[in-house]
Amino acid sequence: MCELNEFDRKNIELFDEYREYLQTYAEHGHAFTAIGDEDVYAMFGLWELWPGVGEAWLIPSAKIDRKTIAMHRAALRFFEYAANKMQIKRLQFTVCTLNVRADRWAQRCYFEREGLLRRYGPDGSDYWMYSRMF
Repeated sequence: MCELNEFDRKNIELFDEYREYLQTYAEHGHAFTAIGDEDVYAMFGLWELWPGVGEAWLIPSAKIDRKTIAMHRAALRFFEYAANKMQIKRLQFTVCTLNVRADRWAQRCYFEREGLLRRYGPDGSDYWMYSRMF
């Protein structure tokens, strides 16, 4: 079982169909779980929007802090591998503007902030759109 971080717990409470939304991503895209020492650190994957364009998603667990460096290095390798394997030219994802940590991480993974999605979140919060070209 994965202990979700506070941000994702709140999203589940705010977005009635959040579980179904995530399940669709997992069933129809490429989904993975980062596990170590009998703990789940993150669930992540890619969803192909159309040929050459993918959307990445990540749900970090509350325990991800224990493996921050390893997870970051693995994410960088994963993005390169997935882009090559799936022939992705553009990979994108959104980050809540209030999630400063995720915002910094996106930039450390060489994603560029493209613009503001106003009132995008299930609670009406603003989100950043990030992308990376391959």
